[in-house]
Amino acid sequence: MSNVWYPGHISKAKRKIKGYIKAVDSILIVLDARAPLATTAFELEIFKGKNILFVLNKSDIANKEITDKWIQTIGRTSPVISFNKNESINKIKNFLLKNSKTKLNETRLLIAGVPNVGKSSLINKISGRKSAKTGANPGITRGLQWINLGKIKLLDTPGILFAKLFNKDIAAKLLLVGSIPIETINNYEIITRAFEIFRTEADIEEDFETYVENFGKSRGFLLKGGICDFERSKNTLFKLISEGKLGKYSYDKDFSKWILN
Repeated sequence: MSNVWYPGHISKAKRKIKGYIKAVDSILIVLDARAPLATTAFELEIFKGKNILFVLNKSDIANKEITDKWIQTIGRTSPVISFNKNESINKIKNFLLKNSKTKLNETRLLIAGVPNVGKSSLINKISGRKSAKTGANPGITRGLQWINLGKIKLLDTPGILFAKLFNKDIAAKLLLVGSIPIETINNYEIITRAFEIFRTEADIEEDFETYVENFGKSRGFLLKGGICDFERSKNTLFKLISEGKLGKYSYDKDFSKWILN
């Protein structure tokens, strides 16, 4: 499978991240609670030998039972916590201070993850201010920046991805959680596979085209002659899915595939 979406700044970010590894005590990897496996679609070997902590972000729009199982699975080998925008700041701060390894008075962490996984929003939540740029579209953070949180210093980094995604299911799940923009995908097979995954979770009977057309018509997305604006309907549908506005669903359930340590 060729590139799905790989803006030039991602390659540059990877090179910079490698240069900062020695300057941090631990790595904080942010995963989407709905797809913990798919959102590790980047070169984890960059962080080999470092203390790694995991945050399952956006847990408020995931299936809680599945998230709890992921916490148990990942927790066997690494410190892990679930988090969402409605939880206490102290929960994540205490987690970072408890599990970071440092010989200094301050803890230095590099925060990493795929695009639009919520790294910047997490930083802003911890800091209590808008320290990092946020947005619904992937790729808002372009450079690396240190953010001082008292005893904790976080190095915010742009979202990173494999240059090529060879697994259709991974690409589809990244689309469902918003890490790949729907507007950039011209591979119809990935789009329909993403819908099939969502369809199973949401217990939808219609096929992809029928569902999108009914969805678009119900929202008045029409062209001349009352024809459904399929492109607008499709893009809006996947945006709402990625934001969790059509239900709390989880897309990764094969816990046996978690082999990180």
